[in-house]
Amino acid sequence: MSWVNYFSDLPTSGIFRQSASSHVQPVSAFSTAAAAGTLPAVSLVDPSFMKDQTINGSVFETDEHPPNDIRAGQYFVSQIVNAVRNSPSWSDSIIFITYDEHGGFYDHVAPAAAQQGGALNPDGINPGQCEDLSNPPASEQPGGGAQCGISQSDAAAICPGFTATGSYPANCANFNQLGFRVPFIAVSPFSKPHYVSHTVGDHTSLLALIEKRFFSLAGGGGTRPHLTARDQYAATLEDMFDFNKVPSRNTSVPAAPLPSASDPGC
Repeated sequence: MSWVNYFSDLPTSGIFRQSASSHVQPVSAFSTAAAAGTLPAVSLVDPSFMKDQTINGSVFETDEHPPNDIRAGQYFVSQIVNAVRNSPSWSDSIIFITYDEHGGFYDHVAPAAAQQGGALNPDGINPGQCEDLSNPPASEQPGGGAQCGISQSDAAAICPGFTATGSYPANCANFNQLGFRVPFIAVSPFSKPHYVSHTVGDHTSLLALIEKRFFSLAGGGGTRPHLTARDQYAATLEDMFDFNKVPSRNTSVPAAPLPSASDPGC
C-alpha cells in the first residue's frame, strides 16, 4: 500500500516511525498529485504548527490551536478538500477531517469504554510500563521503552503503588477508556448526506478501515490484520457511507473565505 505524509512544517509521521523521504513531501505537492490523479492510496495531510503559511498576504498558523485564527485553518482544510473534489481521484476517495482535541466545550455524553475485546489495554502494556522495539532486548522489558520517563511520571501521579517493572495495581486506571468526543467529518462521494453517525469510533477506526480496504479485501478476505486489540475491535466507519448508490458524487464543495489579519473576527 502506498502512502505519503504531506506536511506544512512538521510531519507527524515522524512521531511513529522513521520514514523514507518518498513518504514525506511538502503540502504543496498534494494539490499537484491530486490534479494529476497520482495521489497515493493513503495521504496524511498536516497543517502548519508554526506561523509559516502565507494566506492573503499575511502569515498564519493553520492548525487551529488557540490563540490562532481558526479561519486560517478552515481555509487550509478547504483547499485540501477542493483539491480532491476537483481531481480525477474524487470518484473513489474518502477525506477524513480529524481533530485531536475537543475545543474545551462541555460534552453531555459520557466517554465510552474502549472497544478492545474487554482487555485493560490494547497491547498488554500497562501505563508507565513502556515496552517497544527501539533497543531490543532491553527495550522489550517493562519500563525499557524509549522516552518512558514521562509515562512513568504520569502513571505514578495517578496510581499509588505504581512501579515501572512490578505488578500494576488492579485498582489504577488503565488504557480501557476513551476520552471526550472530538470533531470528525467524512467528505466523499460515498458519504450519506446529512448523516450523523451514532456508532462509537476512535482514532484507530481509521486504521481499521485502511486495514480492511487495503489488506483484508485485497487479500481475498479472512481475518483483518491489526496492530493491537484497539484497532482490531474498532468500528470501520462504514455506516457513514453508501458504496452502492454513491449519493454525494455530484455534491459541490464551496471554498472557505480568505482569512484576513486586519479583521480579528469574533
